[in-house]
Amino acid sequence: MNSKQQPDWWRYSATSWHQLLELMSELQPTTVGQCANQASWQLLKVGDTNTNFKLSLAHQDYFVQFVDQAKLEQLPSGEYASQTRLVSENPVLSKWLPKCLLDTEVIRVSTWLDARPTINQDFNNPDRVVELSRLLSELHHSELSLPELDMKKHLAKYYEIARANKNADPLRLETLYKQGQKLTGYFVASNSCHNDISPGNLLSGYQLFLVDWEYAAISDPLFELAGVVVNFDLSDQQEQELVTEYRKQSGIKVDIDKLEAMKDLYQIISELWYMENE
Repeated sequence: MNSKQQPDWWRYSATSWHQLLELMSELQPTTVGQCANQASWQLLKVGDTNTNFKLSLAHQDYFVQFVDQAKLEQLPSGEYASQTRLVSENPVLSKWLPKCLLDTEVIRVSTWLDARPTINQDFNNPDRVVELSRLLSELHHSELSLPELDMKKHLAKYYEIARANKNADPLRLETLYKQGQKLTGYFVASNSCHNDISPGNLLSGYQLFLVDWEYAAISDPLFELAGVVVNFDLSDQQEQELVTEYRKQSGIKVDIDKLEAMKDLYQIISELWYMENE
């Protein structure tokens, strides 16, 4: 079979196939034909708006991500943007993510990381808390050309998408939306944020790495911090240690009452997302 021909088992766009081959022809011209071998591909996970694989070629492994075009409306900007490449080219932030090799509206490719998902127990390690706080500080103080997250519109968008799901409880939906509307008054979009720091996106290896930047936007640092607390199910002690170190590293004021409001808002957004995707 011609290595440039899309294989029969390929379930993604022809554009993504050709873009992948063009990249690999530059990186590994002698082994590009291995891309057509289904055994070279290991399914990792299906994310919110993407599907992820490990691509193993003769001399190098790669992380390959295919974008679900039908779910792009869930992103802060409502459309695709090259967020990963943008961040990877930032001199301060580039060390926190794998090298981005390709970032288009249909496919993303980066170097493979020998790392695992971060878990709750990692927050018992003071060194990891210091490292994460430094990552957050550098991110929140960076000046990236990101879309601004309009939380009222974001909440309304998730509410409307969830309403389209016939299995969603309409009374629960209405309650969540009204609660969320009240909480949006605390939200202030002021800093560069990742907006989706979760176990699958925060990886632990010889250092911490942060991947999947498609939700990145100018957002509220305390909404970001709230997401960490919620997604990793931090205990009160773990949360206090993270907040204390984050304050020290970033110099950003952490109003505890606002943080509580942001945790509630984050949980509402998360529940709406699960309702729309169940």
